[in-house]
Amino acid sequence: MNAFKRKALATAVFAGLGIGSAHAVYQDANGLGQALIYPYYTVQSADGNSFNTYLSVVNTTNTGKVVKVRFREGKNSREVLDFNLYLSPNDVWTGAIIPASSDSAAGGRLITSDVSCTNPAIPATGVDFRNFQYSGAFDDGAGTTLSRTREGYVEMLEMATVIGPSLTAITHGAATGVPPGCASVQGPGPNALPLADQAAPTGGITGTGTLINVNNGSDSGYNAVALANVTAANIYTDIGSEVGNLAQADPVSVVITSSATGTRAYTSAWLVGIDAVSSTMMHSNVINEYVLDAATKSNTDWVMTFPTKRFYVTTAAATPPFTNKFTATGSCESFGFTFFNREERSATAAGGDFSPLPPTLVAGLCWESTVLSIRSGQAHNPSGTTSGVLGSANTLAVNVTTGNQNGWANLVFTGANALVGLTSQAASNTVNVTTGAAAAGAQTYIGLPVTGFMARTFNNGTLTCAGASCQGNYGSLFQHNYTDNIAPTP
Repeated sequence: MNAFKRKALATAVFAGLGIGSAHAVYQDANGLGQALIYPYYTVQSADGNSFNTYLSVVNTTNTGKVVKVRFREGKNSREVLDFNLYLSPNDVWTGAIIPASSDSAAGGRLITSDVSCTNPAIPATGVDFRNFQYSGAFDDGAGTTLSRTREGYVEMLEMATVIGPSLTAITHGAATGVPPGCASVQGPGPNALPLADQAAPTGGITGTGTLINVNNGSDSGYNAVALANVTAANIYTDIGSEVGNLAQADPVSVVITSSATGTRAYTSAWLVGIDAVSSTMMHSNVINEYVLDAATKSNTDWVMTFPTKRFYVTTAAATPPFTNKFTATGSCESFGFTFFNREERSATAAGGDFSPLPPTLVAGLCWESTVLSIRSGQAHNPSGTTSGVLGSANTLAVNVTTGNQNGWANLVFTGANALVGLTSQAASNTVNVTTGAAAAGAQTYIGLPVTGFMARTFNNGTLTCAGASCQGNYGSLFQHNYTDNIAPTP
C-alpha cells in the first residue's frame, strides 16, 4: 500500500479517535522517510576476499537537512562511529566502509570522496571505527577488539530542516559543486547549527546499501528501510551524543496488514516512542528462499537484524518483546525453522544437526545482527564458524537435509516474550478497510522487530569469455517477506 493511502488511513483513524493531526510513524512502502535503517554492513572476508559496503542517502526534497549518521556493530548495537551530515536540497551523499587494514583483526573504516558537509569533517584518508562503547567501563563481555566493528548495521535520522544562513553555507555552489561554508557548521557547541537555522524535520530521504566483493566479482544491493513521520519535533543534537535516535519518535504508529480476511489499519498509541518504532517492524514469521545447489556451488545467508533491540535488552535484564538479557554469548532468541524444497517436501531444521528435530532452537538468534548460514553438508557449503556468503562471524549454522538443496523457509519466533509481544495503549483503534469493521482499544503485536534479507551466491569458477579468462561468480540479494500477528482482527 502506497504512502498516500497509508496517510489517508491514518488521518481517518486519528479523526475517529480525536487525535487530530498527531504524527504517527510508519514504514513507508515507497522508500521515503525521516529515518533510514540499513540492515547490514560488512568488511568481513568470504573465500579469502574482503567485502566493502557502499552507502548512499538521497535528499529528495527542496529543503536542507541535518541527518544523524550512526554505525552500530552487530553484536550489541554499540555505536562505533557517528557524525552529523548536512544535505542540501536534492543532494546525495555516498560513502564506503572498507577494512582498516589487511589484518583480519582490524576493524572497519569509513571513507568518502563526497563534498557534502559533515560535522566533524571526514579526513581524506577516512576515519576508523572505534571500540570505546564496548570496552573499558562499557565492556559487555562479548569482546573488546576492533574486529567487532567489521559487521553491523547503519541508522540515519533526519533531526531537523536547515534554513537561513546555514542553508546557504551547506548548499553546493553552481560553479564549483562544493558547499561554500562547511566550516560554519562544524565543531562542537551550539554554533555548529544555530537555533535560528533549525526547523522541524520533513522527511523525504531514501538510501541504498551495496555489499561488494571486488576480488571475486560479486555485488548485491538493497534499499534502506524507510520510517516516515518519526517525529514532528526538531530533535537536532550536537555531535558526541547518543541523543538524536529512534527513541525520540512520537508515541503513535500506523501499521497496515493484509490477509485473506481483509486489509487492516492499526493506529496504535504507545507509552514510549521506541515501542511505536518497533511496532512498524514487528513480525511473527520471516519468509525467504535459499539455494545450495552443488552444480553452481551455491550458498545462502539470511541476515536478521533487530534495530531496536538495545532499548529492551541490557546486561541486567530483558523486557518484552525480547526474552533474554545480554551475556558474553549474546541475547539469544529461540525460533523454529521449517523448510520446503521446490517440490513441497518439508522438514524442520536446527543448528548443528540434521532434521527432523524439535521445532525450537534453544540457542538461536543471539546478536543484534545475526547471519543464518544455511547449510546441507555438501562439500561446497561452509563448515566452520563463519557464514558462506558474507563471511559473518556473528553467525548461526542452520542445517537442512541434503535432499533439500533449494526451496524456501519459514522462520517463526518462539521466545517467551516474543509470544507476549508489545501491547499498545487503550487509545488505539483497528479498522478493517475491506469490511469497514472497527475495534477500539489496546492491540497486541506478537513477534520481534526485525528486518534483513537473503543473500546468495553462484560460483561457476573461471570461465572462458571471448577467448580470455573471466570470473564466473554471481551474487544477489532479496529482502525478507513477513507474516504479522496482531490482535484484534475485526
